[in-house]
Amino acid sequence: MTNNLLKALTFLVGLAMTLSFSAHSQQNVTSYTQLDTLAHDLSLQFKDATQQLAALPDVERDQRAKQLVNAQLVPHLDLEFSSLKLLGKHVRGLDRQQTAEFTKLIESQLVNMYAQVLIDYKGADVALKTLQTNQGRKFAEAAIEIEKANSERSQLIFKFKQDAQGQWRVYDVVSRHVSQLSVKRQSLVLKISKIGFEQLNHELRQSQRNEI
Repeated sequence: MTNNLLKALTFLVGLAMTLSFSAHSQQNVTSYTQLDTLAHDLSLQFKDATQQLAALPDVERDQRAKQLVNAQLVPHLDLEFSSLKLLGKHVRGLDRQQTAEFTKLIESQLVNMYAQVLIDYKGADVALKTLQTNQGRKFAEAAIEIEKANSERSQLIFKFKQDAQGQWRVYDVVSRHVSQLSVKRQSLVLKISKIGFEQLNHELRQSQRNEI
């Protein structure tokens, strides 16, 4: 009787471990599939966007680039995490409401920043066959090779973070080995040190009104 009970318990424990491992593996596969699909879609959209911009006159290019970023990239941006990265050490002295307002205000700045990246690569040959996706536990990146008309080769990297719901979202773009978020952060941190956070938010509000 005792041996049978031990065998039954051993079987149940083994079954539970197998099911747990299977569920975890399935979650990882689903997560990777979502990341891989998102990275590929963003790359295709990037290629199409650069071709569209190359066909436009200069006077129409800026506005169209912003429209493309808003339609294709913004829905996948992790604005909250991007905001925290931008604020750096200054986030420690802020309450949740201040941080939330900054996140809303900084969105248009990020759109302008990523629109300029698109314009910089207008007409470039985007080689999707070299798309490489490297996934860690909570962070990942996808790199695509780019060749411009003057035969200059470059690499564009989308950087991702997995949110609380398990979805992968973009928080930075690296162009020509330069993190766009880091460049923006340097200018914002310097400005906060000079004029303070409240004045920075005031200027961002004003800039947002001027764009409307």
